[in-house]
Amino acid sequence: MTKKKSNLMAFLSYSQSVLAGLIGIQSNEKREEDFKSGLERMIYVGLGTLVLFVIIVVSAVKIALPG
Repeated sequence: MTKKKSNLMAFLSYSQSVLAGLIGIQSNEKREEDFKSGLERMIYVGLGTLVLFVIIVVSAVKIALPG
């Protein structure tokens, strides 16, 4: 497997873990595995998810409230 594919697979794995943790369905074993394999990447994906969530909430509020 090439390094680019490996990085993509790691990013997708971290994204899946962050989303599973966000809605509360991540297993304890998967969480421990993610923290052992790369805490720094996990933080980046978590911050990115947080920024995206805030943008979505702000946009929804602006659309819902009259002008």
